[in-house]
Amino acid sequence: MLNQTIIRVGIRYGVLCSLACFALVLILYFMGYNPFGDMGRLTYLPIPVFIFLAIRYYKLFHDGSVGFGRGFRVGLSVAFYTALTTAMLVFVFVYIVGPEVLQHHVTEMKALLDQTREEQVRLLGEKMYEEGYKALDSITPGMLATDDFVRRVFVGGIFSVIAAVFFRK
Repeated sequence: MLNQTIIRVGIRYGVLCSLACFALVLILYFMGYNPFGDMGRLTYLPIPVFIFLAIRYYKLFHDGSVGFGRGFRVGLSVAFYTALTTAMLVFVFVYIVGPEVLQHHVTEMKALLDQTREEQVRLLGEKMYEEGYKALDSITPGMLATDDFVRRVFVGGIFSVIAAVFFRK
């Protein structure tokens, strides 16, 4: 069932979380790091904090006895709106800053693939490795935003389960 209270809480905390995540992206970019590479994992730190805050808020002000299902839906709602808003902000950011941020990311990913070539070839095979290496040249801002969206929903889903277990009856 569609619960408008869960959606409202998800939007409120999700958008606030996405602003915090995007602020971290900007901080990493202006410090000279690739915000979409290994250092970009720091931008996921606000997600569990806001999921816990949203479920706590929902439990205190809307439903005193939150079960696993409702807690999970609140957390997943926060994760979805966080991922959606952050992906849109990343898309706009890459278009405004220009192709140099995208090229920096591609260069870093190619260097990482070169460092782990033997392991990647052993796991995927030579043909798949070469296709993946060539596919890096065709990354678009939309692909980067989509990747960011999927990763944030996945991370948020994991923390939603943890938070739902923590706040259940």
